[in-house]
Formats: sequence, C-alpha cells, structure tokens
Amino acid sequence: MSKLNGNIVTSRTILRKYTDQDREAFALLFTDKEVNFYMGGEHCDTPEDAYKLFDKCFEIYAGKFPERYFEIWAVEFENKIIGHAELKQTNNTTGNELEVVYLLDKNYQGKGFMTEILEELNEYAKRSGKQMIATVNPENEKSVRVLVKTGIEKEGWVTEGEDKFYKIWIK
Repeated sequence: MSKLNGNIVTSRTILRKYTDQDREAFALLFTDKEVNFYMGGEHCDTPEDAYKLFDKCFEIYAGKFPERYFEIWAVEFENKIIGHAELKQTNNTTGNELEVVYLLDKNYQGKGFMTEILEELNEYAKRSGKQMIATVNPENEKSVRVLVKTGIEKEGWVTEGEDKFYKIWIK
C-alpha cells in the first residue's frame, strides 16, 4: 500500500477524504437499496437522509468524536466515486480491533475492487497495531466471498443483548 497526500492508494483506486463535491455521489450510493441491503446501522431512504449522513463525515474529520477511532474514505476509481470505506471502533470491537465497513457501487462489484481495498485497509490497520474485523450477515454471499479472499483468521457468532451477528477476524 502506498500513501499519497494522506490518501490510501491501491493498484486501481484512491481512498480519500470526502469533499463537498462528493455530496451527490454519496447520496446515490447510500440510497441504492440493492447496495445497502445488508448494511447495518443507519439507512438512507431519501437523499436528505444521505446528506445528513454525509455531513457526519465532516464532523468526524473535524474531530467531533475524539474518544473513538474512526476513519472514513471515499473510494475513487478513474475520478469517480464508486464506493465508501470505514475503519472504526464500534460496539463489535474490543481491545485493538477496528471494524471495516464498506459499500461498492453495484456496477463495480465482482471485479476485485473490494478485495484489493480490504487487503490495503488490513495492512493499514496492522501498521497501526490494530486487528481488522468485519461483521457480516452470512446471507450476504458477495461480502463473505470478499472476506474469504482477503483472508479469515477466525470467525464466529457473537451475541450482544438481543443482537446476534457473525464476526470475522481478518488475517
């Protein structure tokens, strides 16, 4: 992995902070029901919902939540936003773990982009002394395939209160 001007550069993509010009691309990605079908957390039913979530990215960049490790990137390919990636502390992480969250435009799925990105993010996490984990719905076959390609160290069901999720530790 290489870093260029604070960005993470893979062989085909650049992971960079969002800019104001990315607002519409973000909204399109986060309101696409097919892309977001298995996403946990906040869902965006309308562009207005997506704009509110987009604005939260800038609050995180500004350090509004200093008690929590949280990085967010736009995934850019050929000068177009094709995805979204995060590494963060969540209720699903413990100790030195960081959870990876990702979305990829359906037109770019199945082309190796997410495997490439996850491998780079895993290296980034390791250099920071962190273990990358993912939580996934096992029915999300596309995401499970990507995580298998990235390399699974261990996996298992985790129950937290009434919630049950599948947690994967990346090699």
